[in-house]
Amino acid sequence: MGRAKPPTWPDSPRGWELLNLQETLHPYLLLPLAAAILYAAAALCLKIALGRGVTTWSVLFYSNIVLGLFFAPLLLAGPSGWNAGAAVWALASGVLFFLGQVGTFRSLQSGDVSVATPALASKVVFVALLSLLVPGNRPDPDLWLAVVLTMTGMILLHRGPKKSTSRPLITLAWALFAALSFAAADIVVQVGAPVAGFTLFMPVMFGTVALLSLPLLWPHILRPPRRTVAPGARRWLAVGVFLLGLQATGMASAIGLFGDATAANVVYGSRGLWSLLLLAVVARRLGITDSVFDRRTLALRVVGCVLILGAVTLVLF
Repeated sequence: MGRAKPPTWPDSPRGWELLNLQETLHPYLLLPLAAAILYAAAALCLKIALGRGVTTWSVLFYSNIVLGLFFAPLLLAGPSGWNAGAAVWALASGVLFFLGQVGTFRSLQSGDVSVATPALASKVVFVALLSLLVPGNRPDPDLWLAVVLTMTGMILLHRGPKKSTSRPLITLAWALFAALSFAAADIVVQVGAPVAGFTLFMPVMFGTVALLSLPLLWPHILRPPRRTVAPGARRWLAVGVFLLGLQATGMASAIGLFGDATAANVVYGSRGLWSLLLLAVVARRLGITDSVFDRRTLALRVVGCVLILGAVTLVLF
């Protein structure tokens, strides 16, 4: 009696395991993951630029201009599949995105970062809640759990020595306004980009952000700086805003092309983790001294990292 022929792939148990894994994986979520890593690198470059005398207004203005330039070439794809009448969605998303930036700046300017950052982290919760308004979009329980883990992890990652603030309610209000504006912008992208056409929607959206920056932010750039800008600061600024524009393409593509704003924001929430790891590796080499934490802060941030990794795993698999 001959030996039984071994099962061939995918009839073998291992083959079926691989097929099931392929069905549960979401490869497009690698886009916001890459965006989160690029954001961490951009934030580090901009941190150095700000430390060398570049103003926050300059970072905000040039970032917006770069965003407009990054997406403008999509118009060369031509009008095939465009719905010009739906471009109003892109205009609305651009305004919401710009308002989110203003809210972020005002929250950080008016109070303590320890108050603003946890409130800004609520964006992922707002995205999940607003996504319920989209017909046919019902996040599963794992995604809700990932949302909670992400927000908790982001708060722990930004824990540090407490500082007094004279206007905590104003800080909180601006931060929540920013988080809600950014979340609403993401949902509008999810709904509007497929209708208007991705190659029309994105240039109009970020073109709106750039155009709004000219009259509203440029006057702040013209003011004499309070500090002398150190040599090399503008180089760090240029690299930082370029990386910001590059990472924006990942998030825009994940939401605009695949329509999963909640999952994309959960994965993108890992940017705090990548920022912490990158800062730990290069801080001393670049002369950044404010990255040294006490044991309690370090322990809290390790817990935050674990929570975010758990959230990303839930979403990716």
